[in-house]
Amino acid sequence: MFKFGRTSNFKALHLVANKPNFSQGARIETKIVDLPVGKVKGKFQVGICGHEYYSFEGIPFGNPPIGKLRFCAPQPADPWCGKVLDCLEERSRPVQLENSSGCTIGAEDCLYLNVYTKHFDTANSPLPVIVYIHGGGFKTGGATRIKYGPDFLMREDIVYVQFSYRLSALGFLLLNCPDLGVPGNAGLHDQLLALRWTQKYISHFNGDPKNITLMGTSAGAASVHFMMCLPEACGLFQRAIIMSGAMTCPWVQVPNTDSLFCRLANSKGYRGIMLESPILEFLRSLPAEELVQHELYGPREYIFGHLYPFVPTLEYQSGVEGLLKRPFLQMMRDAWSKEVPLLMGGTSFEGLVMYPYCKINNCYMLQLLKQEPALALPYDVYRRHTMKDLNDRAMELINFHFGSGDINVNNIMQMLDLFSYKLFWHCIHRVVLSRLAFAQAPTYLYRFDFDSPHYNLMRIKLCGNDIRRGVCHADELGYMFPREAVRKKPLNEAESSTIHRMVGILTSFARTGDPNCVETETENWRPVDRENPFNVMNIGHEVEFQPQCERAGIKVWNSIYDDDKHLYAG
Repeated sequence: MFKFGRTSNFKALHLVANKPNFSQGARIETKIVDLPVGKVKGKFQVGICGHEYYSFEGIPFGNPPIGKLRFCAPQPADPWCGKVLDCLEERSRPVQLENSSGCTIGAEDCLYLNVYTKHFDTANSPLPVIVYIHGGGFKTGGATRIKYGPDFLMREDIVYVQFSYRLSALGFLLLNCPDLGVPGNAGLHDQLLALRWTQKYISHFNGDPKNITLMGTSAGAASVHFMMCLPEACGLFQRAIIMSGAMTCPWVQVPNTDSLFCRLANSKGYRGIMLESPILEFLRSLPAEELVQHELYGPREYIFGHLYPFVPTLEYQSGVEGLLKRPFLQMMRDAWSKEVPLLMGGTSFEGLVMYPYCKINNCYMLQLLKQEPALALPYDVYRRHTMKDLNDRAMELINFHFGSGDINVNNIMQMLDLFSYKLFWHCIHRVVLSRLAFAQAPTYLYRFDFDSPHYNLMRIKLCGNDIRRGVCHADELGYMFPREAVRKKPLNEAESSTIHRMVGILTSFARTGDPNCVETETENWRPVDRENPFNVMNIGHEVEFQPQCERAGIKVWNSIYDDDKHLYAG
């Protein structure tokens, strides 16, 4: 069997990837792990790159959140002592509206996780653990090997964990009455429960509970950031990787979430008295599939970066302990994770993810921006100033991204560039500034800039043949986790090398808290500091440690804030 290891060349990955299934094996060799809550049966596997590992898929960490438990914080899964739980196949993803098909998929009974371990050799030290929180805007995704499989990561001696959490209204519906027990953020409670399970039981899979790295992309990255700031997550992990997302992103900080339950109920036909208790009863009576099908936002919200209504939100119940009770910038300032090393960054053209939004109604968002330039501003700036002041500040952004000419429907690339900063890079920079001000542990910054015409799958999916160059939001995922495209078209040498590089960076950081590795040894990757907040490892066809290309634009975005307090201090 050809191996995909540090010294193997790209042809090895090509040859093995032509096999018909992601994970290979002529017969099933099972493995039973005895947990304090019951036994689980997994299996030995050989992945597409020839790496051997054990998989345990579909382990319950929470009771089914159905019936009266819908919208509520999860309960730990009941033990199954005296039984052997079959964990040979992954479970259904959470209920969600699939973007590509427009169909509703998944199950409300979704609180399951998957564990993949390289080996059970206890003669040596236990293995570092990577726990991955999937993205998808808090409305799609799940613990699935189709998108987030272990095959590339199993090159290294690690344990890899992925889990599902409730999405959309099922995970983030908020009610104001404390007696109803729906304070919001049930999806974040799911994540906390999965992290507690991992720390408690991962040693049984040869994982080190004192060496856990929490990693996420997009909404998963924002989730990691929340966990870094929540006292309830203190000590549940020792390192963090945030990829293309943060609490500071506008698609996390949406306004007026305390009234969304009314809007959702009305859109589903509720015509009763507008009180929370009967509305809750009505929403619990609906099929779960109904609750993830809604269109509550439009172009005006999209320009602000408010893409999805049901996301983590401040909780408004008085006199009740909750997860998110303070403004997010204050949570960042007081985060428990000041001693946790952080690796964070994004892609070089994040804004390409907004191309489908920009095309709606003949580029209506561009027409709207031309009519009201202040919409270019971050929402936290927009809501604090007079219209004249807003327009003056907005013109700084308009001039930087669009130049001095009139905005028109042909400016779609400039609009996408604006979204790169507004939805991602400026938000990431605010986290960097907060870390430099308040954290003691190092923060390493990366910029994923590898452009492939065939394997930058998110750009290809969202932009098709309209835009054939550029590294879109989430394009790096294909170089971390195997995708169907690996089997359809052999990877070239540069693509294969990028997979090596990403695996090396992530697993080196998980082991040591330092991303420097064999695959980046031509450059010395140093953490950001107050004199050099834009120092970044640019990951393209080669790696280069350099000042970030977006620094001039980020400084323009910084300038529209009155002072550092409003920018990052809270």
